[in-house]
Amino acid sequence: MSALGGTRIPPGRVEVAACWHALAEGEATREEAHAWAVPWVEGEGALADFEDPLVVTALQYLHGFDLCQDPARPGSLWHGAAGDGEWYHSLDAIVGGLARWQENCALYDADPQGWVRTVTERARAFIRAEKLKRGLS
Repeated sequence: MSALGGTRIPPGRVEVAACWHALAEGEATREEAHAWAVPWVEGEGALADFEDPLVVTALQYLHGFDLCQDPARPGSLWHGAAGDGEWYHSLDAIVGGLARWQENCALYDADPQGWVRTVTERARAFIRAEKLKRGLS
C-alpha cells in the first residue's frame, strides 16, 4: 500500500507522523491515509488502549482528511474521491494541522497533566458557549 505500509500493532507517534507526512508531501493519497486509519478509528483497533491521546487525535484527523463536500448541498459530507464535490480539508489545512499536532505533542511531553487540564478546560468553555448560544443553561 504505497508509502504507508500496514500493521496490526497499534501505531504510535512515529507511525502516525509518517502517514501524515506522506499525505502532506503527496507520497500517499487521502484515501490511503483514511484506509490506514480506519482500523484504529472504526474497527476493532478503536478499542485498543492508546496511552498517548495525541496518537488518537492524529488517527482521527487522518481518518477525516478524505472528506468531500458538495458546495450545492452544505453539510453533505462523504469519505472518498471528490468526484463532483471538493475536498473538505485543503492541502494547506493538512500541512498546518500536522504542524499544530507536532506543537501539541511537544506541549503534552513537557507537561502531560497540564495539557490534559488545558484541553479539558477549553472543551468545557466551548460547551458552555454553545449552550448559551442555543439558550440552554
